[in-house]
Amino acid sequence: MVNFTFRIPEDLYAQLKALATADDRSVNAELLYLVRRALADGEPRSAQGA
Repeated sequence: MVNFTFRIPEDLYAQLKALATADDRSVNAELLYLVRRALADGEPRSAQGA
């Protein structure tokens, strides 16, 4: 497993923490879930406006 620092605004962290709590997950587990889901969707980045 790789460790790295990920900086996000406090308001976004609060939203992330609320999602994690609602899903009975840690913030780290919630981030892993969201990243895996985004990668599994396979949607091109250009379609998301990125």
